[in-house]
Amino acid sequence: MSRVRSTIKDPDRSKDNKDRTSSCELEVLLRVKENEIDYLQKEISCLRNELQFLNTEKRLACERYTEVREELSGMKGRSEREIQSLKEHLRLAMAALQEGQKLGNSLDH
Repeated sequence: MSRVRSTIKDPDRSKDNKDRTSSCELEVLLRVKENEIDYLQKEISCLRNELQFLNTEKRLACERYTEVREELSGMKGRSEREIQSLKEHLRLAMAALQEGQKLGNSLDH
C-alpha cells in the first residue's frame, strides 16, 4: 500500500524502486545461473572421470581378450597336433592288428 502511495506522490521514486527490484532480481538470477554453471562443470568433470575409467576398463578388457585369444590359438594348435598323432598311432595299431590277424589266419591253415 505504501508503494502505491509513493508511486502516486512521486512517480520517479517508484521508478527507482522498480530499478532496485529489477537489479535484485537480476542478481538473484545471476547467482542461480552461476550455481547452475558450477553444477554443470562438476557434472562434466564427473562424466570425464567416468569416461576415463571406462576407457581404461575397455583397454584392459581388450588386452585380456588378446591374451585369451593367443592362449586358445596355442591350445588349438597343440590339440590339432595331438589329434594327428593319435590318428597316426591308431592307424599303426590297426595295421599291426590286421597284420597279426593275417599271421594268425595263415598259421591256422
